Amino acid sequence: MHIIAFISGKGGVGKSTLAANMAVALSQRQKRVLLIDLDPQNAQRVHLGLNPDEYAGLSREGIAPSSIFESPFGISFIPYGRVSESELEEFEAQLKGHPDWLAQHIQGLKELAFDYVVLDTPPGPSVYLRQALTVAHKALVVLLADAASFATIDKISTLVEQYTADRTDFEGMYLLINQMPIHSKLGHQVRTALYANYAEQLVPVAIHRDPRVSQALAFERPVLHYEPGCKASLDIQYVAEWLLSSTQDA
Repeated sequence: MHIIAFISGKGGVGKSTLAANMAVALSQRQKRVLLIDLDPQNAQRVHLGLNPDEYAGLSREGIAPSSIFESPFGISFIPYGRVSESELEEFEAQLKGHPDWLAQHIQGLKELAFDYVVLDTPPGPSVYLRQALTVAHKALVVLLADAASFATIDKISTLVEQYTADRTDFEGMYLLINQMPIHSKLGHQVRTALYANYAEQLVPVAIHRDPRVSQALAFERPVLHYEPGCKASLDIQYVAEWLLSSTQDA
């Protein structure tokens, strides 16, 4: 079971959208995939076709076979769940007091024989990020080709190093550019700077900006199902192939 954490230094970079679509892309390659939503925004229920009135999720039921939903798009997933402010505070206090909570619960799913577990985390430092990096084999940092995202890399790198320092099975942190503009001088300057400073950590494929991604979300569908032949979908498929190849080489 290979575990991939989608993380980011700032919000608004399309991290949850990529996590959902990457899970779907792996499923399309005949892999058994579980996506776990560790973000209190509970956005994966929209991406993966869960009834918007559903309250269930890991914040109440935890991580167990009984808390798994089956998406119409070919993957299993556990939503975060809808919670009140007091329930949120209580759950986060529990996670803070038990840093290996996620690792222990995922261990309990081994009998289900998932090939991949995809973790979607909230942006920036959080108890969820620490939980994810306690168990993930890879961390994909989603960022935009802009100065604001570039400025967050050192901080998120420090957090990754801190939370994975004692792990011999952690394969590394990789930078994944999302919403790459085709015609933008600044965007291409930032991408050049990323190659100059982080070449070994940069995923070799960038996800291009594509209006079909937001259109797909409006219909509560992954873009891989909404428009499989669009530029963003093809980019996501290429990244999925890179993930499979890098997993086999690990």
